[in-house]
Amino acid sequence: MTASPSDSLSVAGIRRVIRDYYAISLIYAFAGGFLFGVYPLFLRARGLDQLQINSVMAVYFIVIFLTDIPTGAFADAIGRRDSFVLGCALRVIGFVVYFFVHRYALFLIAEIIDGVGTTFCGGAIDAWGVDALDTAGYTGLKDRLFSRVQQLTNVGWMVSALLGAYIADVNIAWPWLIGAAGYTGSAIAALSLMEERAEQRTVPSFTQVPIQVVRRVAAGMREGFGQRTVLLLSLANAFSFAAWSSYWMQWPQLVNDEYRVGIWVVGWVFCGLTVGQLIGAEIVARVRPDEAARGGRLAMLVVGSAAMLAVAGLLARRPNLVVALLFGMRICTGAMQPLAASWLNERIEADHRTTLLSFANTFATLGGSGGLVIGGIAADHLGIPGTWLILAGIALLAAPCFMALRPAADEAAIATRR
Repeated sequence: MTASPSDSLSVAGIRRVIRDYYAISLIYAFAGGFLFGVYPLFLRARGLDQLQINSVMAVYFIVIFLTDIPTGAFADAIGRRDSFVLGCALRVIGFVVYFFVHRYALFLIAEIIDGVGTTFCGGAIDAWGVDALDTAGYTGLKDRLFSRVQQLTNVGWMVSALLGAYIADVNIAWPWLIGAAGYTGSAIAALSLMEERAEQRTVPSFTQVPIQVVRRVAAGMREGFGQRTVLLLSLANAFSFAAWSSYWMQWPQLVNDEYRVGIWVVGWVFCGLTVGQLIGAEIVARVRPDEAARGGRLAMLVVGSAAMLAVAGLLARRPNLVVALLFGMRICTGAMQPLAASWLNERIEADHRTTLLSFANTFATLGGSGGLVIGGIAADHLGIPGTWLILAGIALLAAPCFMALRPAADEAAIATRR
């Protein structure tokens, strides 16, 4: 039995969308990875103390918290490609400002610009990719798709982070300029690859844009709080991000201070940890999807990752063991992210997809900003090892959220909406 021409066109369209989705995700990740690992070291080199370093990142999360839903609604109203390109342009400006400034107040300004740019990019890629696949006729669960995107994203981060660490050994500010060039390339790639149907791209008058954004924000908030699955997954995001945001600001400093061989070692450790993330995502891609087991699997992964972070804090003076434990922790988080992302996207309708993704991200950034404050205060009084014990306890709070998402209740909520 041969496939009909329409079936062949559908398969070709799906493959093209997947290829473009992967390409844009990889390029965008590559652009941002140059600062991974060296970011807190750069701020420390520019004269900031630990409280100021944490507060700069906290401002970034606060900006995302305040702008994520409005910019998501903007993307739904105007178009995902235009939103993404605008976000890349703002991130280029923010990175260039970072390169030149040396004062704490100016770092805050640069972080505000970059934060707004991040929210414009935020869910635009995923929302465009999921809608384009649905339009092309893609059916079934998207666990494998999000797993592959997560793997490509981590590969991009791994390569650019390693390059950024070696470049930072020469001049710790140069990674910012290279990252700005990467975001320029991301915008060019989006203009070439992110195609949207005419009916997906409304072109309201300038005065109508704020009205549409406000309406979509209100609708997205109502739907987000009204959907049990979206709300609980968003709460889990908040607890997880509260723990991991502060951890990310601390591990490069601990590794750099304990090994004492140069900034380049942070790049290699980042690559090793990212391999753990890739392994976790690959496990999800190879395990047969099972909706009924998602909540339990995610809860177990949370417990495993929190336990390894706590033990790493207890063994902080033995860097080899710390890196091994963080590697195991990243396997768990690497499996968690595509599972949660797929689950969330499957429970969101296309018309408000970017807005509701921003709703979930808003919880994450609110948790992240709170976690940075808690982590900064704890680090000043207890040191990084003691702080990791506290962060592990915060991460564990996500487990009850996942366990509460029983399949029967989840499906009942969906049936009610329909």
